[in-house]
Order: sequence, then structure tokens, then C-alpha cells
Amino acid sequence: MPRISTRRNGLLACCAALSLWLVACGEPPDEPTAAPPAPAAPAAPDTVVTDFVSRLKPTDPYRDPDPTERQTARRAVTLLVTGDQSGLPEASGLLAKLGFTASRGRDPQTGRDYALFVTGAGAERPWGLIMVDLSQPVRLAVEVPHPNSDLHTEDIGLRLFRATPGSIMLVAGAHRRAGDGRADAAHNSQGLFQLASERFARNRINQIQLHGFAEQSLPGEEMVVSNGQKRSTPALRRTADALDTAGFVACRAWTSRCGELEGTTNTQAEAARKQGAVFVHLEITWAVRRAEDRRADLVAALVAADLPRR
Repeated sequence: MPRISTRRNGLLACCAALSLWLVACGEPPDEPTAAPPAPAAPAAPDTVVTDFVSRLKPTDPYRDPDPTERQTARRAVTLLVTGDQSGLPEASGLLAKLGFTASRGRDPQTGRDYALFVTGAGAERPWGLIMVDLSQPVRLAVEVPHPNSDLHTEDIGLRLFRATPGSIMLVAGAHRRAGDGRADAAHNSQGLFQLASERFARNRINQIQLHGFAEQSLPGEEMVVSNGQKRSTPALRRTADALDTAGFVACRAWTSRCGELEGTTNTQAEAARKQGAVFVHLEITWAVRRAEDRRADLVAALVAADLPRR
């Protein structure tokens, strides 16, 4: 019996030694799985907007959303512009189904949070860029229907977005001549741009749409203020008066002929009229758009016009 006990003890000792050798000399134990890297901070809004617009080409393809896509987009935009931020996750999911890439960030210039949704330039579904200020409920829609055609209107739009808390910015997703001209957002009643504008009008969100014209189209004038009709509204009069005060020369479409720049065929203006909603159609001459200081002065005048007010 004692001999058996000795052998057993010896065997246990060998096993223990073998275990120690395997730990010391064998494969090292698995290390804890590293945490995934934190997502990169989104680029500043001006970088995203400038890059997006610069990629739009007249030769790009274009198609309108189909009925199912329209229904999805309608629900998403409605969620973005009504109530608090509780609908933002659902809106993000819906827009992702339409090819939009979503991001959220804090604007380094304003310190306010924003949500940004953008499709790829020249993609199969080139439907635009939507940016929402999250600091308060949406109260003003800033629209850029002709990016990379009416040059620098996207810069004016972004400046106005930043200067007006509670704004939503809508930039068309294709050059106006893309798809043999079908992509012209201001004259396309079936596009996603039109659908979003209709949602703004239905929810009584005031809209300003930014356009550009060449000096020879209306010599002596720097702006044209209209709403697609031959009559004024308080918002139009405030806008024109603020432009006058800032030293700009503005043609009032309700009192003068303005070189066929009154937006009378603009489909978003017509939709707003049917809803009884505020719509400001602003044409801006190249002499103003090309100069950064004059763009800044223009935005200051538009802020003074208190565009969110009816």
C-alpha cells in the first residue's frame, strides 16, 4: 500500500509539472478581445457640403423615386420636421433604405448638434443632402435646388442654416442638367426634393429657396424676391426691406417685372401656394455670389428679415 501511494503521488507531481511547462512553454493564453475603435468624428458640415456639391456633374444619371421609395421618403421627412428628436432613429433607418448615409455631429462653428443625411453623387439614387439642426424644433427650410450650377448658393445656404437655429437644409442630389434635364429639382414634381418641400409646406415650415442669375439677365439688379406669384406676403416684404437696408438692389416681383426670374414655374412654390405656406424664392446675381464678403452680408440681411416668422 505505501508503494502504491508513492507512485500516485509521483504521478500527480508529474502532471502538475507538465501543466506548468505547458503554460510556460506552450501557446500563450488568449488575450481579452480589444474593444472596437470609436467611430471617427464626422467631417465639418462645410467640408461635407462642399465636397458633395463639387462632385455633381451634368452628365450624371438620374431617376425619380418609385412609389414605394416616395412613401418611405415622405415618412422620413415628416419624422425629421415634427416634434422632438424621438423620431430621428426611425427617420435615419428609413433614409438608409433610400441610399442615404447618416451621421451626427456638433458643428464646430456654432456648437450646435446636427444630423446629416447624404446620398452619393452620381449614384443610382442621387437624391440629395439633408441636414437638420437639432438644437430646437425645425422652423425654417433652406433649399438649394441647383448645386454646382447656381454657384455658391450652397455656401449661402449653409451660412443661413448656421445663422438660424432650428433650420433644415435641403440640397438637390444631382446637377440640374443630369438625366437629360430631368434632375432639375425646381421644375421636377416627382423628385425627392419636391416631396420634401411639400412636407415642409404641409407642416407650416417657412421655406427660402436660393437661385442664381447672370448680370445680363437683369442688368442693374442684384436680387429678385418673389414667391412664384405676382403678389406679396409679409415674409417677402420683410426680405426685400432687409436687403434694401443692407445696401442690395432688389427687384420686387409683386411690383415690377424682374426679367422672368420670378419663379412662376417653380414646382415647390406652387405646392407651397396650395398649402398656404410661406415660400421665398430668391434669385442672386453672380456679382454677389462670387464675393465671400457679399455672401456674408446677404446672409446677415436674411437673418434680419426673420424668415421663420410668417
